[in-house]
Amino acid sequence: MLPELKGLVDLQELDKVIRGIAQEMEKLPEFLETETARLQEMKAEYAAAAQELEDLKSQRRATEGDIAELEESIKKSRQRLMEIKSNIEYRAMLKEIAYKEDQRDKTETRLLEGLELLEAKTKALAALDQEILEQQAILAQEDEKIKAQLKELKKELAGLEKKRGVLRKVVPSQLLKRYEFIRERRNGTAIAAVREGVCLGCNMNILPQQFIDLQKGEEILQCPHCQRMLYWLDEMAEEAVN
Repeated sequence: MLPELKGLVDLQELDKVIRGIAQEMEKLPEFLETETARLQEMKAEYAAAAQELEDLKSQRRATEGDIAELEESIKKSRQRLMEIKSNIEYRAMLKEIAYKEDQRDKTETRLLEGLELLEAKTKALAALDQEILEQQAILAQEDEKIKAQLKELKKELAGLEKKRGVLRKVVPSQLLKRYEFIRERRNGTAIAAVREGVCLGCNMNILPQQFIDLQKGEEILQCPHCQRMLYWLDEMAEEAVN
């Protein structure tokens, strides 16, 4: 195999490793972003629940005020009842007192229902507050973990980039440009192996004469279908054995 082609094959393998590490580095913060977004949603839910709780407390105070007013009104009506001389007015006042007592009882029932709801909402808010604290702890832990992983990956990447620089020096500049051009357009694969006359980059047959020329190893050939530069897989296997 031509030395420059062997250099490109080695360079491509290294580039694939580098690309994999770069993709891993991009994905690492995604979990953190997802969990941060979840935390923001929880905080928004907490704020809404806290406001609802305040509204319920306001309603409770208003209801307690209504009950106090009704109690005062009933008290005054009973006092007036003692002063009434007419039977008709007396019966009317009794009816009025009964109505007010009914309104008071209904309001007290509403207050009890509101207190039960208030208690449930208070417990739910406390539980949500605990979930937020736990989520914040998870985020802090994951943040440190991801920072450590990124640090190691950056270190590994720096070493690979240094090695890549060395490999690039053995490849002629024009050939390197062709390699980069094809790699950008073929999802990171500019060099493809050929087995039994088939380009393993696009799984298409190359021309018989082209396959013969490829086996001679005298020039760098490209697949007529995907334009990837080709090498004979059996030759690589033989060189590895030797």
